[in-house]
Amino acid sequence: MSASPSIAHGTPEALREFVQECLHMTAFYAGMGVDYAAAGDDAGLRYSTRCAAAAMRQALSVMKMLEGQR
Repeated sequence: MSASPSIAHGTPEALREFVQECLHMTAFYAGMGVDYAAAGDDAGLRYSTRCAAAAMRQALSVMKMLEGQR
C-alpha cells in the first residue's frame, strides 16, 4: 500500500486507500482481459480474469473491515 506518512495503519483512511488500490488493480486486470479476449488468447484471458477476481475479493474483504469500524 502506498499510504502517505500521515495515514496511520488500520485507520479508516488507510483501509479506504487500500480498497482504492484493489479497485485500480481490478480495473487493470479487467482491461487486460478484454485485450486478451480480443486477441483470442485464452491463457491470458483466464489469468487476467482470475487476477481481477482476486483483487475484487480483497477489496470486498477490506470493505467488511471498514464497515466493522462504524
